[in-house]
Amino acid sequence: MNNKELISELSKRLRVSQNDISNLLASTVSAFSTAFQQGNDVSLQGFGIFQIRKKNERIIVNPSTNVRQIVPPKLTVIFKMSNTYKEKIKNIIPHGK
Repeated sequence: MNNKELISELSKRLRVSQNDISNLLASTVSAFSTAFQQGNDVSLQGFGIFQIRKKNERIIVNPSTNVRQIVPPKLTVIFKMSNTYKEKIKNIIPHGK
């Protein structure tokens, strides 16, 4: 599902204009961004938690040239799904795929 499809689906479910939904999503993303810039995690009860993690410096090797390069440390956002949500989607994808 892309952004346009999400806006359309939420608009239908909530009976709110697509423009209002678009503004709501933009505000939500902005609030997430502000929280991350302040070093805070974002938790959505029943869905999961978005956490900031530091990836350490590492060495990579280009497989075609065998040239080694250092990748500097960086901050990244990870998502940890809640147990409630895991249970909801557990049987959607058959095991072994």
